[in-house]
Amino acid sequence: MKISIYGQYYLPYITELLKEEGHEVLLNNFATDIDVCILESRFYMYEIYRKLKIIKKNNIKLINSVLDIPPWLIDKNHKLNTYLKYIKQVLFNQFHKNPLLYRYTEKFRFNPLKSKYYNVFATIFQSYFNQIQRNRVFFLKNYRRFLKYSNLNLSLSKYTQYLVKKFLRLDTTICYPCVNSDYLLNLPKKKIKYDAINISRIIWYKRHSLFVKAANDLGLNIVVLGHHSDKTIKLDCPHFYYSDHEKTMEILNQSSFYVAPTIFEGFGMTSVEAAFLNKPIIASNIYVHRDILGDYPIYFKRDDINDLKSKMKITINLKTKSDNSKIIKRFSIYALKKRLIKIIESLN
Repeated sequence: MKISIYGQYYLPYITELLKEEGHEVLLNNFATDIDVCILESRFYMYEIYRKLKIIKKNNIKLINSVLDIPPWLIDKNHKLNTYLKYIKQVLFNQFHKNPLLYRYTEKFRFNPLKSKYYNVFATIFQSYFNQIQRNRVFFLKNYRRFLKYSNLNLSLSKYTQYLVKKFLRLDTTICYPCVNSDYLLNLPKKKIKYDAINISRIIWYKRHSLFVKAANDLGLNIVVLGHHSDKTIKLDCPHFYYSDHEKTMEILNQSSFYVAPTIFEGFGMTSVEAAFLNKPIIASNIYVHRDILGDYPIYFKRDDINDLKSKMKITINLKTKSDNSKIIKRFSIYALKKRLIKIIESLN
């Protein structure tokens, strides 16, 4: 088969395995003679939207994978759900799914060599036609409609499957992703530098402040790695962001245990990566953690700092580590390759 894969989160990890089986694989590229086009997430939606006519004409199978549906973005009271931002998203959607209209979003941009009047027009144009608003309109109208063009829609977890059904009223098939298993399992052990670590975007629902306060109360040496998306969140600990994923994994490898205090996840990739490195994990007792991690972590009550501190004390004194063999078997590149081929063949 000739397969086009759009992704950077986990699907690129299996491209070489697919090639070894004799498949031709295009990564983040399209060709008119492909058999299957697989999208890792909604972030590739408009790029493929503009190719839908070709996909239909050539009978190309389209598979979409849904990362998550953040419920608060559906809430009518969210700051993105104003009438002005509804209008902006409607305009963005119309201009970005149409190949002819899309050209204008690239053409009319601020240009210091152009006149003042041109740049005023270009700035207004970009503000209304080229700023995506991932709000109710995006998820309930635009994204839902795009997913209906798929031959098959996938969810990364049972929780994501539930959210897609609840908000988008669409059925999906669960296809758990993978981590870069061969790389992680061959990562040499390093001298421990940090007692605990969290790796995730610094944003309200990840609950970094809870982790930092609990760790500081216990006098632990910790680090947070992730893009500081919400600047109003101040963390009293070292925190960095590395675009190089392998650099991030090296620091995870230098930490004694991993803490995942989040109240929302679509899957929770970094927790799985920590399990592959056989790091003890303390995780909030949300549904997605129990679905993905099973009995590997020590769970604490969501948002309960005292319970988190109690579980941290237990983890510090652990003499043996949990068995990570089930997680390794479930989320390796080989497991995903097998799942994906089975799914593709089911469409023929």
